[in-house]
Amino acid sequence: MRIGIIAIGNEVVKGRTLDTNSNKIASFFTELGFEIVSHIVCRDIQSEICNSVKYMMNRTDVIITTGGLGPTMDDITIKSISDCLQLQLLVNQEALKVLRDRYERLNLNITEERLKMAMMPENAQIISNQEGTAPGMFLQYQGIKIFSVPGVPREMNGMLPQIQATLGISDKFYMSKELSVVGIMESAMAPIVKQVSGLLNNGVNIKSHPESFELNHPILTIEFYGFGKDREDISIRIEDTYKEMRSRVKDKFHMII
Repeated sequence: MRIGIIAIGNEVVKGRTLDTNSNKIASFFTELGFEIVSHIVCRDIQSEICNSVKYMMNRTDVIITTGGLGPTMDDITIKSISDCLQLQLLVNQEALKVLRDRYERLNLNITEERLKMAMMPENAQIISNQEGTAPGMFLQYQGIKIFSVPGVPREMNGMLPQIQATLGISDKFYMSKELSVVGIMESAMAPIVKQVSGLLNNGVNIKSHPESFELNHPILTIEFYGFGKDREDISIRIEDTYKEMRSRVKDKFHMII
């Protein structure tokens, strides 16, 4: 199952807010065996949100948006998705009940701005927000599952298990392993990575990550990762790749940590 992530917000695009949400969502679902195929960051502009959703719909089975669910005028994510898919925007009665209960406990009324957080496309379902106010949204459209969660990291994190429960269990198993080497420049490691990858050709990805200065005491972390039909399948392939790489690096450089 392929997942695309859309982080929405002017504050993210212009760099005021660091997009930790996309990182968290991607790592959470990758570890569960789902394939993350794309990240997009876009502004709080309806046409840009719509274009991002349409782009993802052509490439993914699941879209997760984060940001833009609050009561302010720039929180337009759900309306933008609804208009983009030409769905009627309605008051979701379940969302309205949740909001009324929450604000009544605070002796507050449902204002026009607060009511906005209960507006969702027809046939949408809510995702419970235990850490904040705005409910999340789940919508199925032409075989695509669309989830919208708040931009506040604490609130977003609390909704991930609910999304997982809706998606079910992946038919793939993800695993990774790392090897660290000292004193080898990434440019010197590149042909070895190519050789091992070509020799085994077993579906394991090999990626080198520089951890220090390239020209001054270089340190590399070599990552081996991939998906398998089960734990044993991918474990065997990663271990074979790891051993082959370790042997070649050790024979040539003798600098493994």
